[in-house]
Amino acid sequence: MIYRVRVLHNRYTVDEITDTQFIVLRSLRKAPCNTSFLAHMLGVTLSAVTALINRLYKMGLVTRERHEKDRRQVWITITPKGLEVLRDVEEKRNLLLALYLSRVPENEREQLLQLLQRTVRLFENEAILEDETVKPD
Repeated sequence: MIYRVRVLHNRYTVDEITDTQFIVLRSLRKAPCNTSFLAHMLGVTLSAVTALINRLYKMGLVTRERHEKDRRQVWITITPKGLEVLRDVEEKRNLLLALYLSRVPENEREQLLQLLQRTVRLFENEAILEDETVKPD
């Protein structure tokens, strides 16, 4: 399901931003981030994040600012244009989801929502990784 949503997202927002750029902009909306945090969040190298941020910067969607005390650290902030693009892409994504989910009967949509909410809470519980009864293969 996540794969199909990404395919649809990329198909209908191809002229705006990629799925990875979308994830970065959503993170930056919460607070400015440094490149190390973004690399860790995405699970990619610093050079990959630098290339990604360079593209977003050229598009006018983010700003870069060097930390005053440690010039090696670069803080990334979303711009007003970046917020506008993000809102537009989120709106399109939500419309796509609504279109597809409208084909599911209401009672099943409610069940799906409840299951997804429980699943999110489950994945937020990092203590599960420390549980002795569950060991990965």
